[in-house]
Amino acid sequence: MGKDIRQDKYREYAIEIIEMLTKSAGRLKYSYSKVQQIDLDKEDFTEEELETIESLCSRFARISDILLQKAFRFLDIYEFDGYDFPVPKRITLAERRKLIPSTETFKYIRELRNEVAHNYATDYYIELFKEIFKYTPTLFEIVDNTIEYLNKKFQRN
Repeated sequence: MGKDIRQDKYREYAIEIIEMLTKSAGRLKYSYSKVQQIDLDKEDFTEEELETIESLCSRFARISDILLQKAFRFLDIYEFDGYDFPVPKRITLAERRKLIPSTETFKYIRELRNEVAHNYATDYYIELFKEIFKYTPTLFEIVDNTIEYLNKKFQRN
């Protein structure tokens, strides 16, 4: 009986994560579509363009965090009887589950996320924008893979 209650809690949390990823991905897609209308190869940007680009970067970083710190961590704890692995192992396990294209790709996405979180207006800021824009479709794929995996795991359609 206790196991059934615990199983329901896991299922509830899986559903929460799916909803979080779905909402966050929708917001990221909105920002991505707006940035597609901006020429990222020019030298100067309007304040409105910068705000749009920075919104994309912020949402990119947020969804990267949700994936690693919520979804991947939750799956590890669920599948390995409560064990919470360090981040490098968590990423390796995500690759084994086929949630991410490769550990290297996700580690790079995390590096981009860290740049957004810890660096401010520098000379390479525009290059950072371009890289985030370039890797956003990969992040969408990872979100889709993770949602699909969670749905199958918890038999939710």
